Amino acid sequence: MSAEKNILLLDSETRRSQALADRLYRMGFVVRRAKTAEDAFQLAAERGLQFGAALVPPDLPVANLAGALTACGRRLDDGSLVWLVVGRSPEPERMQALRDAGVRLALWEPFDDGALRFQVNRALAGLCEIAPRRELRVPVGLATEIRAGARRKVAGVYTLSAAGAFLETPRPSLKGAPVSLDLPIGAGITAEGRVVYTNVPGNLRKRTLPVGMAIAFTGLPDEAEQVIRRRVAEKALSLVL
Repeated sequence: MSAEKNILLLDSETRRSQALADRLYRMGFVVRRAKTAEDAFQLAAERGLQFGAALVPPDLPVANLAGALTACGRRLDDGSLVWLVVGRSPEPERMQALRDAGVRLALWEPFDDGALRFQVNRALAGLCEIAPRRELRVPVGLATEIRAGARRKVAGVYTLSAAGAFLETPRPSLKGAPVSLDLPIGAGITAEGRVVYTNVPGNLRKRTLPVGMAIAFTGLPDEAEQVIRRRVAEKALSLVL
C-alpha cells in the first residue's frame, strides 16, 4: 500500500469535479476523482490507494447520505476519513443531513484558493485538527504591507490568529527576523512580529503550503488582539457544520 494520503473527490458532476480537482492539483495535492462510492472502492483496490480526506458536494445524489458516507469511510480509511463539503450553501434540511452523516467541515462558495487549501489541509490532518487549538487560526485572504528594517513589501495573509499569521510572499525574511505589518481589519491594525518558520522553494518545501513565512506576534495592543479574535471566531464558524 502507498503511504501517501490521497484526497477523494466524490462527485457525479464531471465538469464541476474536474474544475475543483484542477485547483487542488495546482496546490500540490494528490486528488482522485470518483463518481460513486463503488468507483472509489474499485480505484482504491486496483491502485492500492490510501485516502486521508474526502470532498463531497452538498447535493451528492444518494438516498441514504449517512449510510453511504459511513460505509465509504469504513472501507477506505477504517472509519476515520474526514469529510469536507464544498459548494453552494444548501437549505437547512440538507445542512442537517450532512451533519447527521458525519460531515464536520464546510467550504461554501464563493471561496478563494487560500480557504480551499486551508480546509483540505485541515481535513488531511485528521480529527485532531478540528478540535480547538491553543490559538484558533483561519484563512483570511487579506493583503498586507510588511516592513523589515528599511525594506517594505506587499504580501498576502494566508492564515491569521491572535498569536500570529502566515504570510504569502515569494521573498520571505529569514527565520528570527523582526518584522512589522499592517492588517486591514477594523480601523486598521499594526502588529510587531518575528519570523518563526519559512516555506521556500527547494527540496524541503512543503508543497501544500504557499511560499512564505509564519510570523509570531510580539507586540499587539490588547484592543487589536480582541478585534482579531472576533474576526477569527466569525470566520471559524463558517468553516464547520
